[in-house]
Amino acid sequence: MKKRQTGPRTRTYRFTSYFLALSVGVGFVLLISCTSAEQKDFAAGLEEEKLGHFHTAVGNFERVISRSPTSSLGIQAIREAARISFYEIKDFSMAVQFYQKLVLSSPDAEERLKSQRQIVSIYFDQLTDYQRSVLEINKLVPMLHDQKEKKDYKIKLARSYYYLSNFLQAENEADEFLRSEPSVDQKFDMILLKGNIQLAQKNYTKSTELFRELMKEFPQRAIKENVALTLSVNYEEMKDYKGAIEILQSIRSSHPMPEYIDIRIKRLSDRMKNQPGARGKYRK
Repeated sequence: MKKRQTGPRTRTYRFTSYFLALSVGVGFVLLISCTSAEQKDFAAGLEEEKLGHFHTAVGNFERVISRSPTSSLGIQAIREAARISFYEIKDFSMAVQFYQKLVLSSPDAEERLKSQRQIVSIYFDQLTDYQRSVLEINKLVPMLHDQKEKKDYKIKLARSYYYLSNFLQAENEADEFLRSEPSVDQKFDMILLKGNIQLAQKNYTKSTELFRELMKEFPQRAIKENVALTLSVNYEEMKDYKGAIEILQSIRSSHPMPEYIDIRIKRLSDRMKNQPGARGKYRK
């Protein structure tokens, strides 16, 4: 019986097969170990949250995220970290980072949309970072299907430019918005913004026209938003104290704090009496 020959090719094949099997085995062990570690960290995060140890909980979730950011457990860890950061710790700068991860990684389109809404809310309402809110609103608007919601965010966009003192762009946004057949409330909001833009730029004649338009076209909403008080300030800036007093007198009876209106009227009356040339007119 002839002895079986083993050449270099056969030995190489056997070595390769052995190495491949070993690699697969080691990889499987590492996968199980990694998954087990992630699950332990996630469970620990939930437990720490129950105990009120919110920063520690977020730390546990962050370890899960760092190992497996796009796995189902990793996505759940991002959700938990975002929620705790926003609602419990109220660290909005940290929360926005987790919501951004959800926008990038979540397989759920509705969750990505909700996360982008939350990012806008954080930058606009919580951090008042209007430069970033402009960027994030421009990302959000194309994702929206509801036209009313789109318009609501376009109002926020115009206001962001206004708060940045970018009055030209704010007014361009407002004018474009008013051409889009907005609702009654939305129209009021944008005309009021245009009035404030003109007031900020000391264009008192134009701002007076806009504030008077609001008081005439939307009387109830104008009362609620104190447009008359803003108009009185507008007249005061023009040194038209008589006009400012007349506006205040017209709203005194309907204002919830008439004594406040009285104080303002008295102050304006004193300023009017102290104007050059007014002494003889008011001498007793």
